Order: sequence, then structure tokens, then C-alpha cells
Amino acid sequence: MAVWQYPLIIIPKKAVVEKFNEVPERLFINHKGWKKYWENINLNKGFPEPGFEDAKTIKWWKNIDLNIQETANQIDELVKRGDWTNDKDFIGWKGDSEKEEDNDCHIAYDKKTNEISEFQFRTDLRNMEKATRFLTGMLEICSNNSLLLMNTDGLLFEPKAELIFKDLEKSDSIKFLTDPEEFLEEISNDEENRIQFNPVKPSIWDRIKNLFS
Repeated sequence: MAVWQYPLIIIPKKAVVEKFNEVPERLFINHKGWKKYWENINLNKGFPEPGFEDAKTIKWWKNIDLNIQETANQIDELVKRGDWTNDKDFIGWKGDSEKEEDNDCHIAYDKKTNEISEFQFRTDLRNMEKATRFLTGMLEICSNNSLLLMNTDGLLFEPKAELIFKDLEKSDSIKFLTDPEEFLEEISNDEENRIQFNPVKPSIWDRIKNLFS
């Protein structure tokens, strides 16, 4: 993920209400669990189910009826399909980074049951006019299908522009684009503090994963 991209995960409101009897402000994301998971993953053996439950592992889309093809056609109006999207159980979209349109989206689902396993998108914030056009379109799709949005900290949002843009203003993406030097210094300080209390020299790959886990 590029640092100028703002990621959001889409989950059905109905499933959240059924589990909690309400829409909580935040869902739990086990960041430590995911860090350990990725440290021990063997790419040659695929991706096993994590041994814990959090907002990213719960099967939110079970028994949720969403017309995937109709939704995909609507997303087609916002961003072009990616070159890699030949998988039968995956639909992906990818914009043009050179034109500051590095917006992307994907829907992973079971072809036999049409059950979605993952639905998320990322907005390129380098050009706010283009970003607003894409983000507004995605919010409309979510609103029309009673879907919620979750950020990387587990905060839940109704698909309303004022809520999303308020969260966006506090995102790492905006911090980087507003003042790259200060943002990188902040990351460096956070990393130094982490190493001080856990003095094991991390690999470059570890540092990248820590930033976006």
C-alpha cells in the first residue's frame, strides 16, 4: 500500500447489528496477533486462518445477499479493472498512479456460494478532486446497500462524507502529504521507542509490515 492511500474495509451493517445489537464505535483489531501471524507465515504453504478472532477474521458476509456483479459494474464507473483480475473468485480494480489516480478496490468471494470474504478499497489522496470523486462514488454504493466502513484502527463509520473526511484528515496519508518530513520523523521516533523496549533489530520487511498492520 502506498503511503498516500487511505484504506477502508467494507462490512455489512446487518451483520454488525446482529453480533452486537448495535453499531459500536470501534471494533477490536488484534494488531499484536496479526504482527505475530505475518512473522510466522510461510508463503509456500499459503495463508492459514489466524488463531484468533477480531474484526478482520469474523465472517461478516455470511448469509448476506449482495449482488456482486451489479456492485462490480457500479465500481467500474469509478475505476478501471486491474490487469491481474483473472481469478474466478476475485474482482480487482486499479487506477493510474502516474495520473495521481492510484485508487483501488477488490472483492474476494466464493464463486459457488457468492459469499464475500473481503471487500475493501483505497483512495489516492494526492489529488483531492479525483479522490473526492472516487470516494463519493464508493460511499454511495455503500449507502445504497446498507454497508459500513471500517478504518485500520477498527473505527466504524456510516457511509457519510462528513464522517469519512473527518477521519481522513487524521490519517497517516494526510499527515505524509501535508508534511512528509515531520511524518517520517514521527515514524522514526516511534520505531526507536519500540526498539528501546524490544531491542531486537528488525528487518526492513518487519518495519514495512509494522507500519501498515
